[in-house]
Amino acid sequence: MKFIVFGEDWASHPSSTQHLFSQLAKNHEIHWVNSIGMRKPRFKLHDIKRVWGKFKQLFSKPENTAIKTPSTMQVYRLPVLPWHDNRFVRRYNRWVFSFYFKDIQSNGPLTYWLSVPTAEYFFTKKAQDTLIYYCGDDFNALAGVDPNLVSSFEKNLIKKADLIYVVSDFLNNKMPAHKTKLLPHGVSYDLFTSDVKRAPEIDVLNGPVIGFYGSINQWLDISLLTALVAERPNYQLFLVGDIVACTSELMQFKNVTHVPAVDHERLVEFSAHWDVSILPFVNNEQIRACDPLKLKEYLAAGSPIVATDFPAVTRYKSNIYIAKNQFDFINKIDQAIALDKEQLSSLKSAQQDIAKDHSWESKALLVQHDILMLNKAP
Repeated sequence: MKFIVFGEDWASHPSSTQHLFSQLAKNHEIHWVNSIGMRKPRFKLHDIKRVWGKFKQLFSKPENTAIKTPSTMQVYRLPVLPWHDNRFVRRYNRWVFSFYFKDIQSNGPLTYWLSVPTAEYFFTKKAQDTLIYYCGDDFNALAGVDPNLVSSFEKNLIKKADLIYVVSDFLNNKMPAHKTKLLPHGVSYDLFTSDVKRAPEIDVLNGPVIGFYGSINQWLDISLLTALVAERPNYQLFLVGDIVACTSELMQFKNVTHVPAVDHERLVEFSAHWDVSILPFVNNEQIRACDPLKLKEYLAAGSPIVATDFPAVTRYKSNIYIAKNQFDFINKIDQAIALDKEQLSSLKSAQQDIAKDHSWESKALLVQHDILMLNKAP
């Protein structure tokens, strides 16, 4: 099969789409289009830096990436504009896409895979082509996305798609049932169950280590974490990731350590060796719709997991400590730390059994089968 994929910037950070196509690229030809944007830039420093960064990408060679680019994949950094609600911009963007992909489109059939709804107008789908919408988030609630811009494109995409994949029951309920399938996130199972040394960054800490990795953003319950470190000064809170939320109060505590984002392959050095992995999310629409990538990675790594109460974790409630409130969250961490060696071994085995059924290899095989069946349908 030949895929044209509209996703985020390739290997800017490991995403579900990137993990899937790292596997699909082993047997198929992949043409990956870097992010075309889901928000109109504003005259703000962050946006100016991002526009400038995208412009420089057009004239620079790719740097070392978090996920290796497969030999059967070509990555395109198209000179498109993000003002998708402007008809002249749409006409220009269609022309740019056609300029780059005219030869590829003439040698179909193609499978268009859209993780970015604003790409729905870029091309005209032919009868022999397949259009898949991969919905990994609720774009009406996702931070960094302009829902007013994305909404109309997503509605058109839902109508036009031959198959829709969603990552959660919340999103499944928003889509037409006859062409929607649930495809929860997977895990690089071999990586996160590998025998690796303890990260030196946590090796110097004294006391139980409570760990989290990922973007430290507004969907984290910072007040909950602040209460945790205040009430349990003998616990070490260890955060791995880029900070894009106000954490000044939290960072004042001596038992809080932060390191910037690390390479994806290093994450298991932390999560397999700290005492408790946490998912301290706020209760909002974005979180109710999400299926965090780190959830399956935490399960594979095998450390006890304590989470706030949101839908993605409830299906694993027998093997995850799920807290109903702030007091309960701290109490659940106490319980996890108190487990003896036999209990820890049993929990780790159960968690890894769950993760094993969700490898990215198995997810890619499922996608491949679904597309083949779809193309065989009369």
